[in-house]
Amino acid sequence: MPTVRTPALDKIAAVLAAFALAVWLAALPALAGVGKGAENQRMSASASPYLRSHAHDLVRWYSWGEEAFARSRKLNRPIMVSFGYTACHWCHVMQEKHFNDAGIAGRINEKFVPILVDREQHSTLDETYLLVTEVVTQRSGWPNTVFLTPDLKPFYGTAYVPPDVFGELLGAVTTEWASSREPIVAEAERIATILNGYLNRKEEARAITPEALAEATGAIVASFDPFAGGIGEAPKFFRPTVLTFLLHQYQRTGDKAALGAVERTLQSIQSGGIHDHIEGGFHRYAIDPGWRVPHFEKMLYDQAQLADIFTLAFSLTGNLEYSRTARKTLDYILNDLTAPHGGFYSTRDADSEGEEGTYYVWSPEQLEATLGKTDAEYAINTFGMIADGDFAGKIIINTDDVRGQTIPRLTRVMSTLSQARKSREKPVRDEKILVSWNGMTIAGLAHAGYVLGEPRYIAAATKAADFIWTNMRAPDGRLQRSYFDGKAGIEAELDDYAQLARGLIGLYDTTGDRHWLDRAVKLTSTIIEVFEDAEQGDFFATSGVAGFSRAKSRGDVDQASGNGAVLDVLVLLASRSIDPQYKRKSEKAMAALSGVALTSPANGGSVLAASDRFLRGEMGIVQYAGNGAVRAAAVLLPDKRRITVKLDIAEGWHVNADQPLEAHLIPTKLDLLVGGKPADAVISYPAPDIKKLTFNEKPMALLEHKVELSAHLDSLPAKRMKAVIEVQVCSDDLCLLPQTLNLPAVAIGSQ
Repeated sequence: MPTVRTPALDKIAAVLAAFALAVWLAALPALAGVGKGAENQRMSASASPYLRSHAHDLVRWYSWGEEAFARSRKLNRPIMVSFGYTACHWCHVMQEKHFNDAGIAGRINEKFVPILVDREQHSTLDETYLLVTEVVTQRSGWPNTVFLTPDLKPFYGTAYVPPDVFGELLGAVTTEWASSREPIVAEAERIATILNGYLNRKEEARAITPEALAEATGAIVASFDPFAGGIGEAPKFFRPTVLTFLLHQYQRTGDKAALGAVERTLQSIQSGGIHDHIEGGFHRYAIDPGWRVPHFEKMLYDQAQLADIFTLAFSLTGNLEYSRTARKTLDYILNDLTAPHGGFYSTRDADSEGEEGTYYVWSPEQLEATLGKTDAEYAINTFGMIADGDFAGKIIINTDDVRGQTIPRLTRVMSTLSQARKSREKPVRDEKILVSWNGMTIAGLAHAGYVLGEPRYIAAATKAADFIWTNMRAPDGRLQRSYFDGKAGIEAELDDYAQLARGLIGLYDTTGDRHWLDRAVKLTSTIIEVFEDAEQGDFFATSGVAGFSRAKSRGDVDQASGNGAVLDVLVLLASRSIDPQYKRKSEKAMAALSGVALTSPANGGSVLAASDRFLRGEMGIVQYAGNGAVRAAAVLLPDKRRITVKLDIAEGWHVNADQPLEAHLIPTKLDLLVGGKPADAVISYPAPDIKKLTFNEKPMALLEHKVELSAHLDSLPAKRMKAVIEVQVCSDDLCLLPQTLNLPAVAIGSQ
């Protein structure tokens, strides 16, 4: 990552030099002159709950757009942009202590054009300007404040600082703009050039071989905490694309170290304070290595991705705790983050009653008042008391010391606390609907609905998908990124199209309903038309310049990068569509992205996972042969000794029976593997249809439409089973190359 240092920037930065991180996070002093302003129609009419919450700030905000840009050019004032979001604790602090302080707000209104941005609605813009703060100050986070020239080029940025420091910073920027405007503009141009080059840098293509994937897996596993899982120490984020990649590598190769890293993580977050043990769902990240003390906001994308990971982990290990956690997380989404029309809300705030965590945290006195003295002492001994930090002396519910145990007394205590918590003031919910996050949720619900045998999850995914398709597209068919208060708006970005397409493909895999695939194909056509870099083969994040750059999203953070999600869609369509372009574009995108992904595997999990499936075949529960003409799945029956392989063959297509009537025809063959080795199983094939086709005068033994094959073991296997089926898919006019599908055997509907 580039670094940027210049004399003028150093002058501005000097006002921050004396303040260490500990000071920034210290308790804030009360300020004189704090008040509220008259209603700002630009904010109150916004389609963002976050912007609406700032409608009465003393700072007279503008939205990101031409009105603000034109004012900056006309007055020749710098722009001050604040990026935040509803569930952000420090954004609320800054609103109260900075943006409603008369002195600070007065200076902002007089000397700057202030713009407020909901980072969740403008994710690429947010990522671009967050990078500015990171390279200029070597730290970043939200709220993120960036200072721009009138042509949107950045010259300084800062994460949260206390109000007195922020006031000094405003003074330094104002002074430098008045006295050294030309050098500032020149430096802003230089910063923009450097960062634009970084955001669109080219990396030499590298071969994504089994050896390279094994090396990447080893590097990621080595970075995991050997005790509590997760990457690094603290703060700890879930890194869902990393967990998914490791599970896929275990599924592919049997790498037990990869599985162990994931299981340590899943078990730690299951029992830790980062998990809401009462209502379900997970908080955004932990501030300690053991996942015990969270930052309390809840994000839809975390719930969706973690539920999907727990579902996959259950299907690979059979651990019922994982299936229960997947259900509890998805039920939390349905109970708390689902709109009546079917779309999914974005977040639950961290704060209530003016403080972070109040809804979730307990004091010893509160426990005694709720549970009585004896059970309160039991709860404190079981959950533990936080020793230091902002929550010192408080109790955050966790089950680390009783992990995996069913204890009637604990169940009773949790039930009582659940009832008591209902009387507390809930944190604010951000009720905007975002396409990309809804796409992830649709995918997670569809997957879990199939694996866990829960039709209500599939129904919820279907309702959300229909809502988005009906209400969040412009008349020309283009997606609108955000929906709030009955209106859709803001041009959708790459990740919106890609994540929704992934969700629709997931619904197609689950239901077999072709119209979901057709819609995914339409979205992908728009991706190629609007976002593709035809020369390089990868994809831009936006349809045009956002701020000062048209960037490419190629690194995973809390979700897949836009390019990682698109590559996944292309790979999925390559096996589900007869259109050969998806295979070609998959290959070209892999070449463009391989260097970045293999250089930093922890940030390239989505690209590496999709590339592996393209190169070595799919591993999902539902797979396809014949460019989508045959849909196949293996179901493990309740006795755990029998597998049924279901083939759904499209109209006009067939596969040969297990005993063709002519020697040169390739038979359908089913084998059973246990622990990766051939098993002595009894294989049963369906009776074929005998018919003549136009290209052969002789009768043929064919399998058409929906058929089932089965494999039966005499004894209960000790290891995972896999069905390996070989087919040659043919129409009346042609035969495709033979294919082999490796289908994991999943016990559908297990609790």
